[in-house]
Formats: sequence, C-alpha cells, structure tokens
Amino acid sequence: MLGSPGRGSVDAIARHVSVTYGREANVRRVGCRREAAGTEHAVLRRLLGASPSGHEVRYATHSLVCGLLARGPLVLAIGDAQWCDEGTLRFIDQLMRATYRQPLTVLLHLPPGLPGPAAATFHELATRDYCTVIDAAGLRPADTARPASDDLAELALREPRLLEVALAAAALGSTDPDLVGALAGLPSKTTGRLLEEAGARGLLPGPLPAHGTPSLLDTLPEAERERLRAQAAEILNDAARPAEQVADLLLEQSTLDRSWMRAVLREAAAAARHDRPAAAVSYLTRLHAADADDAAVRMDLATALIDIDPLAARKHLAHLAGTPPGTGDPLLRAHAADLLRLTSLMVHDSPDTPAALDALLREPDPGRQDGPPTGRARRALAAAPTVSAVSDAAAIPDTSAVPEVSPVSSIPVALTPPTPSTVPVLTDHPTERMVLAVRALRTALTASGPDARETAVADARQVLWSGRPHTAWARVAAARVLALADDTATALDQLQRTVADSAEREETWAECHAASARALVLLESGRAAEAAEAASAASRLSEAEGTSGRSRLASITLAHALVARGDLDRAQEVLLRLDGRRLDDCVWEHHHRLTALALVERGRGRPEQALRLFEQCGAGLAAAGVGNPVFSLWWVHSTELLMRLGQPGAAAQRADFGRQLAERWPTARSTGLSLLARGVSADPAGCVELLTESARILAQSSDRQSHALAELRLGKALLHRSDRGAPARLRAALATAARYGLASVAEQARYALRSAEGRHTLAALSHAERPVAELAAAGKSNRAIADALHLTVRTVEYHLTNVYRKLGIPGRAGLARWFPAHGPQPAEARAPGGTR
Repeated sequence: MLGSPGRGSVDAIARHVSVTYGREANVRRVGCRREAAGTEHAVLRRLLGASPSGHEVRYATHSLVCGLLARGPLVLAIGDAQWCDEGTLRFIDQLMRATYRQPLTVLLHLPPGLPGPAAATFHELATRDYCTVIDAAGLRPADTARPASDDLAELALREPRLLEVALAAAALGSTDPDLVGALAGLPSKTTGRLLEEAGARGLLPGPLPAHGTPSLLDTLPEAERERLRAQAAEILNDAARPAEQVADLLLEQSTLDRSWMRAVLREAAAAARHDRPAAAVSYLTRLHAADADDAAVRMDLATALIDIDPLAARKHLAHLAGTPPGTGDPLLRAHAADLLRLTSLMVHDSPDTPAALDALLREPDPGRQDGPPTGRARRALAAAPTVSAVSDAAAIPDTSAVPEVSPVSSIPVALTPPTPSTVPVLTDHPTERMVLAVRALRTALTASGPDARETAVADARQVLWSGRPHTAWARVAAARVLALADDTATALDQLQRTVADSAEREETWAECHAASARALVLLESGRAAEAAEAASAASRLSEAEGTSGRSRLASITLAHALVARGDLDRAQEVLLRLDGRRLDDCVWEHHHRLTALALVERGRGRPEQALRLFEQCGAGLAAAGVGNPVFSLWWVHSTELLMRLGQPGAAAQRADFGRQLAERWPTARSTGLSLLARGVSADPAGCVELLTESARILAQSSDRQSHALAELRLGKALLHRSDRGAPARLRAALATAARYGLASVAEQARYALRSAEGRHTLAALSHAERPVAELAAAGKSNRAIADALHLTVRTVEYHLTNVYRKLGIPGRAGLARWFPAHGPQPAEARAPGGTR
C-alpha cells in the first residue's frame, strides 16, 4: 500500500481489512526501524514475539500463525515497510503461499517508490499472484456497504448493462475489459467505462480482501449463478488462462457436462500437484465425484492425499487394490497395493516392528505376473545388496505382571540371528524410494551387526539425495535413521526442510509428522528446552489441523522433555492423556511412552516401579526384534536403578548387555553410553577410568544429556575419592545441563559441586576446630561440648568463632549445611533421580 507515512494510515487500513472480514479480526501491527533494517527477522520477532534464530524462528512463527488462524481472521500490518528486513519479507512470501485460502492479510505500508534495503525482495513480492499494489488514498471507506437487493433490482431495471458488467466481473474474478465484455456481450471500450462506474458505486470488490462481504453473485438464483460461472470458465479457457484459474470456477458446478471441463480439471490437478497438492486434491475430488469408476482419477487422488490425509488415501487405495483380478489395469492395481501397504504403515493400521517391515519388503505385489523379472528390474535385482531382517524373536514375559523386580536373565543377551532377504530397489521411482526408506529403517532397528549402521545410513542418504521421495514419510524415516546413527545435524536439517516444505504445500499430516519427529531428535540430542518448545508447537499444530488422534509422538516427546526439565507434574499430566492401549503396535510411541512413565516414577522416588517399567520396555523391544542400543536407553537407566536398589551383580549383567548391543551398532553415542553403564555398575576402584572414557567419547557425540550425566557421575566418583579434579568435572556437567535446559541434571551437579567446595573449605578447619563444629551442628551447647572434649567453655567459644569465620556463616544455625549428617538433608540431595 503506497501512501504518506505514519501510524495513522496503517491503523486505518488495518481497520478497513478487519471490517471487511465480516467479524472481528486479530490485528497485529508494528512499525519498522531504519537501524534494524539489516537485522535478520527483526520485524518478524517484534510482530509475532518469536525468540529463536535461523530456521527456528520461521518454524516457531509459522506454528504461531497457524494457531492464530485457527481462532479467526488475522491481519499483520507493517508500517514504514521500506525498512523491513529481507528475512521477514521472505518469510511473508512463504507464509502467504502456505496459508492459501485462509483468512490472513499482510499489509505492507510504504511511501511511493521502491525501498532501498530490500528492493529485490519487494520486486519478487509484487509479482506474486496473491499481492496487490494499491494507493491507500483511493480506498473506499471501510464501512461502505454494498447495494441492497432492492437497490440491485432497481438497478437491473434502470441500468441493466451496468449490473451485467458487475456480475460478469464477479464471476470471472477479473476486471479485464476484454474478458468481462466477452461474458457480458459488450464492446471492450463500453465495458471499461461501465467497470469504472461499477467500482465507484461499490459493485466491484475492492483491492483489499472482503472475505466477510457477500458476493454480488449470491444475489442470483443458484441455476443462474452456475450458468454464469460455467460461461466464465469457458471464456477463461478460450483465453488460454491458467488451468487452475479455470478449474476454480468449475469446482462449484453441479455437473461436468462438457468434455473440456474434465480435461481442464485434470490439467489443473497436474499443474498443482507439486506446489499446491491441496488444490490438486480439490480438483481430483470433483473429478472423482463426477465419475467414481475412473480408476486413474482415484489413483491420482489417493496419491495426492497421502501427505495430506493418509486415512482418506488408504480408503481409495484399498478400493483399487481390491479390484478382482482380470478387471481394470493390473499395473495400476499393483501400484495401489504397494502404496496401500506403505500407507497402512503410516497410519498405524499395520505394526511398524522390524518383523512387520521385513514382511512388507518381502510381500509380492498382487496383480503382477509370476515369473522372473525382466529388463531393468532384472538388472537391479542382480545388483541389489542383500539386506538382513530379524525374524521373530523369542517372546519375553510381560514384566508388568511380576510383583517383584524382574531378573536380568529375562532380557535376552542376543537377538535371534536374521535371515537374509533380497529386495530390489530401483531408486529412480518415488515408490521405490519409499521401499528403500523402509529397508533403512528396518536395518537400523534390528542393528544385526557391526555393518548394519553403514548399510542403513547408505540407504537413508540415498533416499534423501536421490530426488524428492514420494511422501514425506520416507524423508522422515531416513532422517530418523541418521539420528540413530549419531548424524543429528543432518537429521534435524532434513526434518526442518520437511516441515517447511509440507507447510508450504499445505500437507497437514506430513507437517505434523515431521514436526513430531524433529522434536524427538532434539530430545535424543539432549536439547531439552528446544525439544519441549518444538513438541509443544507440534502438538498445537496437530490439534489445529485435526490430526491429534493419529500421532501421539509429540505429546510423548513433550513428556520426556518435561521430565528432563524437572517438571514431573506436567509430564505425568501429558502422559495420562494418552491412550496406551492403542500404542502396542507402534514401536516408537509405545516404548518411548513406557520410558517416560518410568522416568516419572524414578523422579517421584519410586525406583522399584520405575525399574519394572524399564524392564517391560526392554522385554517389548526384544520381542519386537529391536536391537538398536540408542533407540531407547532403558538399559542405561535400569543399570543405575539396580545399583541404587543394592543389586550390583544384576547391574553388571545389564551393563554387559548394553555393551553387546553397542558392538552391533558402533557409534560415539552407543559406545559412550555402554561405558557409562559399566562405570556406574563398577566398583569404586575401577569406575573412574570407565567414566573418564565415557565422558571423553560422549563429548564427541550429539547426546548432550548423556555427556552431562557422564561428567556428573565422574565428578561424584572423584569426589568420593577426594580427588581435586572433581569440581572441574561437576562444573562441566552443570554448564552443559544449564545450557540445554536439563534442570534435573543441573540440580544434582549443583549440589555435588557445593559438596566438593564444602570439603575443600572443611579441610581448612584445624583438628581442634572440627570436633567442636560437629558437636555444635548436632545441637550441643557450649557447656556440653566443653565437657565432652575436656575443654573450657571459653576455648569452645574461641574455636567456634574461627569456624564461623572460615566457613563464612553468621552463627550456629549455618553449621547444618556443612555437617548434613547432623541436621536435615538439603533439598538438593533429594533431587529427582539423584543418589543419596
């Protein structure tokens, strides 16, 4: 909007848009500052209150905008936009394309002429089809009403041509005199003059959106309105206008009685499939409604729906795959069967255990002829590597039914050896990249040997860099494999790209799925504060888009992050809202939920109940064939609990089990965690060496929480030996925990550090002062202390004065902190998960 600068004009325009929405809109306004023109996302932060940086600010603000739009129309007004930073302008470009057909208006008010700092970006915005450049001085007053129906009836009698031009412009959605004249049956010059008059009388839509204002076409009978739109669509089609513009008019037609209509809808769907899949779904849905027997249209519709609504896609694919043999196209039926199995995996209609993934890879395609492969498939089969899958592992009794702690022997030391299977992967086809993602995920979960990591990572990278996968699920699966392989940076980058791409393409399910997976990877890397924020945003997005019942991973991740931050009450509240009975076939959700429940129990000071849940998690993973040591850290947590419960032998066996798992999936994280568990379960003489090596290796991994824990355990072990290196290790644990929001670890490190500093201070007390201080801390009077130590009262007072000075305390009451055995234990010693 071009006009004189000033806040008043921006407010006036914002009120104008707010009124035209037909109901009260949420208006957020901000004025740009010249000194902040070069600061990335400076205006965006002030406008929406976003605090992260880089990709995070765009993700956080997009989630915020989705939440605001779910509650009503939104207007974002930016004054003095010539000083708006380029990052904010580019985000606005992405946001407008991602919120297609939603009640969002962004107002950029600036003086006439191009702005200096971001001129190129303004040029790009001005060329977008969603952008309109107007003169603010020429706006119609916000309260200008359209003519009433009685006025229109009178206008039809007095000036029928003016009304016909206005109706034609409304039907076409254009004020082009040539197009409007063709529909109204008038010459171009006459049409141009009538358009000007119609605009002056308020018969045409203004340059700003009027979402709440009834359209002029609404005054016509339905049959007449449909006829006029059909003629408008035909004129636009003859004028070679974009197929999508024509198709938008055809969506409201009750019948598609002309062959060109269906051809236009097909062309529009093909054009919108890549950048606007939601629009493609609307076009294909209209085609499917016109002819439900058209298998090709149903297949295209199902394919377009996979990342938007996989449940709806599954219904179409089931219909196509269930076509009796001998009828229809066998290749189309086979392709539908392939996608049906993968879509069922996406919506948890089939389990995602390694055995189920292996069965999915092995299952022959119905509809394909038996016999050896030929051509390209035959060459690919000969060159395809042999991959392994775990067969059904021995079932383990459910430890939740055992009243006492389950013995370590109930968890198998090794999984059942896999059986080979050969799967041809033709990576130049989107569906085959999905199959490759399944294979990578299966290999990573089973972790069948030292070479499994390299095989899974190679497959995952091929999925990510061999072209766009058929669905976001494949990219997310590949990113999960890289995260398990300790390549967290690449995994987070790919997941963030998937979230942004899915938001831009309006693929609601894919956006929620990728956002939830991203939150989990942040959690696994120990970034609890970021994980909690990302999980909360993913949960809000899921609720706003109506997908909350399909994926609970975001809520489970949020519970984990809340435990790490020391908020046990909120974590338990989040977990109680989940229906655990429906998660048994979901390997990721079910076992991460069990781990979260166990961590809450441990934080509540109930180690027996926590250990039982960890054992149940381990038994479930073994039964499902999951052998990856970093998929769930139940074995690390249970090792520590066994030591706390006075079972060092069982703890040593559990740590050795973790060592064997780590050897099958060698990464810095798995190796460091194995050393951590062995160090925790080792005797005092040998634990320091193991913990030192664990801290060194975990420092090279992506897991900040485990690294902080290793430093904490090492610091405590050194403190037990009165080693001077203890404070440095404890300070390192505290710094890492505080940086990443690990409140529970930070609290334990802070208390241990105070104990270490206290020991150093207590060492300054003389042999005569120490017993006096201990008796005083126990509550003895000066006379009682003198009698017990055979001293005079004056000598006792002299020693206590020196003690107060050296310890830096004002008097007797402060002694309990330095001699806790003689007084109430500090709150820090009772920290959740801390040892006493």
